[in-house]
Amino acid sequence: MDMFDTSKVFSVLDAQGMNTLAFQINKTVEDGETVSSIEMLKSFMEVANNGYRKTFFFNPEPDTQDKKEVVFLTLKPGEALLNAGEFKGGVLRVGVKPGSIKYSSIKLTGDESEYKEVKYSPNFRRPITIIDPYLGQEVKPIVYFDTETNMIKAKIKLLPHKSYIALEVED
Repeated sequence: MDMFDTSKVFSVLDAQGMNTLAFQINKTVEDGETVSSIEMLKSFMEVANNGYRKTFFFNPEPDTQDKKEVVFLTLKPGEALLNAGEFKGGVLRVGVKPGSIKYSSIKLTGDESEYKEVKYSPNFRRPITIIDPYLGQEVKPIVYFDTETNMIKAKIKLLPHKSYIALEVED
């Protein structure tokens, strides 16, 4: 018996030393305008013959007829690979170049930690995510309400002499 509904999950195989992260690109309409955001997908990892099988699942669970844009960031020691795909009707089709994602690396040169501002939409979604490639995890933002601009904002603390990867959705 399958643990997951295969129409709402997909799996990738990571070799030893690799770590694949998957992100869903969301597009919603708020106040008459389209707002794009990026969301890291949760995964379940199990040991496989050649490495690890990661099973990713959508949250909230999509209608199986909806087309979902998915972006993959595969981390290896000293390198990162970016791919894109489309999930529709329980089938994942992986392409080569993500069309709506801007990739950049960040490295602080000073000796002080630094905070970077991140824009949020009113529904607490953001168009950018910062990844710590060493840990293979998102750097969690500190969310706050800016009373001067009457907007939800966030700050992300970046440590000196450490590299980060930024993925940003472009409209």
